[in-house]
Amino acid sequence: MKRYCFLGHVDPANLAKYREAHAAVWPELLRALRDAGWHNYSLHLRDDGLLVGYVESEDLDAAQARVAATDVNRRWQAEMARLFASEGSPDEAWEFLDEVFHLESQLAAADS
Repeated sequence: MKRYCFLGHVDPANLAKYREAHAAVWPELLRALRDAGWHNYSLHLRDDGLLVGYVESEDLDAAQARVAATDVNRRWQAEMARLFASEGSPDEAWEFLDEVFHLESQLAAADS
């Protein structure tokens, strides 16, 4: 399973709305993400709007394409787009970060 970390930018004026929406994500969307191949997906939000996301997937491009093809994701992205500082669909504006350290991988290498 591959690990992915990404950044997004929520408009600081919309932090409360963003937090509220993510406290009760639509069950249909939760199932669509799971069924598309998203695992251990989490989001972390800083008070200036910096959003850090983490997800594991065998193939995130394929998982993103599967969830993007759903009506529930189109509706969710339209709702969330109003809350972001970036233009367009938030799930298409992510900035991916390279992984430079993973504890378990290095422990496994050190112990072999």
